[in-house]
Amino acid sequence: MNRKLTAGAGIAASAAILAMAMVAGAQTAVPAPVASTVQPQIVQVGPKGNILLRGTIASVSAGTITVESWGGTWTVDVPASATVLPAAATDYANQFKTGDFVGVQGSVATNANWTVNATLVRDWTYRAALSSQEKANAQSAQGIRSAAPRDYIGTASNVSGSSFTLTTANGTVYTVNTAANTELVNRVWATLPFSGITGGDSVRVYGVDANGTVAAQIVRDVSVH
Repeated sequence: MNRKLTAGAGIAASAAILAMAMVAGAQTAVPAPVASTVQPQIVQVGPKGNILLRGTIASVSAGTITVESWGGTWTVDVPASATVLPAAATDYANQFKTGDFVGVQGSVATNANWTVNATLVRDWTYRAALSSQEKANAQSAQGIRSAAPRDYIGTASNVSGSSFTLTTANGTVYTVNTAANTELVNRVWATLPFSGITGGDSVRVYGVDANGTVAAQIVRDVSVH
């Protein structure tokens, strides 16, 4: 297929080539955020070059993803100003995977063939996996909290190794130690690496205090989502 689009006629050519896809897209509901090997591909190009693209990731790199959809492989430029969802996937080059189903909004580039300048990229496959993880973590936390460890709420500081300092609103200071089996989560109960906790974050800790040192069973950083 000759995919060359001139800068002046790029939008019109895209609309003509993809008319069938646009009709199909108009009849297709937004895909539910569930993992599936069968997803509706959509390409809709507006008269001003605005585009809605849905398809499967073919490759991922910092600043760019390629997406297989109607017409072939699209290059999607993702600038730092673009919104990347889920929010946990801001580092999408490490989170998004080949084969993930994504939705892209932005504009058709007039200076490059089959290229989209993205304003929003949403990974539906990653969102489904994240939702399952959040649900599992929240359920696990219910079991831990039912064992009645105390809940400590405060601000994190001196984050180092596997421990940090927690200062409560009344000024009480605790040393919080985490272990391999400590459940580390963010505000929405997605798994959080220890490196995701930074000084100044609001943190809730479930655990047992022994003379000012808390052996944490759950650390929930509510400043991270």
